[in-house]
Amino acid sequence: MKGNLKLISGKRIESPLNQKTRPTSSKVREAIINILGHELKGASWLDLCSGSGAMACEALQKGVKRILAIEKQRETARICKKNLIDVSNTMDHSLHVEVKSYELISFLKKGPKNEKIEFIRNYPGSELRFDFIFLDPPYKSGLYELCQELLLSKQWIKKSSTLICECSSKSMPRIHNGWELKKEKFYGNTSLLFLIPNQALNYFDDTDSMH
Repeated sequence: MKGNLKLISGKRIESPLNQKTRPTSSKVREAIINILGHELKGASWLDLCSGSGAMACEALQKGVKRILAIEKQRETARICKKNLIDVSNTMDHSLHVEVKSYELISFLKKGPKNEKIEFIRNYPGSELRFDFIFLDPPYKSGLYELCQELLLSKQWIKKSSTLICECSSKSMPRIHNGWELKKEKFYGNTSLLFLIPNQALNYFDDTDSMH
């Protein structure tokens, strides 16, 4: 059984009808797109606990050029991939879309140079780290803090990256000391945290500014 949901542009995508997936509401997706705006053009986007890929699809439509989506449930990952390919086929610029069905923590531990990532083979010498990371795990999963730590320690991000956490307004996750809260927004039971790396901590090597 599959449902569908509508992107901001009006395009419909498939949505898995199961209790394990909680799609990001259109109101929240729209808020993220409005806040990030033109910064998305040409950017890279890491989508964690991707679900149907609705948020990644929105980012693609706003000009993101590279997406890596991680979704543990195999069938949901298949729907996510179909949605992203459908949307990418409507875009007129070249882009790279990849969906991986893995358990999130073990995948993050491997870092962005993991040879299972096709981008590395297809675009040798490219910047492997991500400009934007969207993290939307099951609210009570306890994954938020460990993901924040691994994104830093395994060098998934740049100094200029933004991590967007979608979480429950009733139980906000702790912010790891490697991150700073740039902005928070509340939409009923859902909250968004926009985090940027704490520049005072030396998580970045001197080559960080080089592309």
